[in-house]
Amino acid sequence: MIFWSFLIGMLFCGLSLTLLHAEGARSGDKFGSAGTMFSAWCAFGMLLMAGTYGLGLVIPALVAAAVLVLRGSSLGTRIMPIAKYKFPLGVAALLSSVVAWLGVLNLMEEIPNV
Repeated sequence: MIFWSFLIGMLFCGLSLTLLHAEGARSGDKFGSAGTMFSAWCAFGMLLMAGTYGLGLVIPALVAAAVLVLRGSSLGTRIMPIAKYKFPLGVAALLSSVVAWLGVLNLMEEIPNV
């Protein structure tokens, strides 16, 4: 549960941060951009902490590095058609981080993950 929610959340973080980086200041939707940025960065930090606790250091470090490299790449211009969905992607990343933390709390309480 932790592994899959971590990967899905990081994928959503990567997509939303890439879209934000590609849009830059050209976006007319300031509320959507601000909400997406808040959600994506909060989810990124929460997923990194949950992944480190639940999966060790190697996998979360590699995935986080890939997300940060993806953010600065030119992929954002290719995926611009989904830019109108950047806010739902950021919220989905935040929800995935909550699921990952539920798995971590299960580990802390020694409850088996489903």
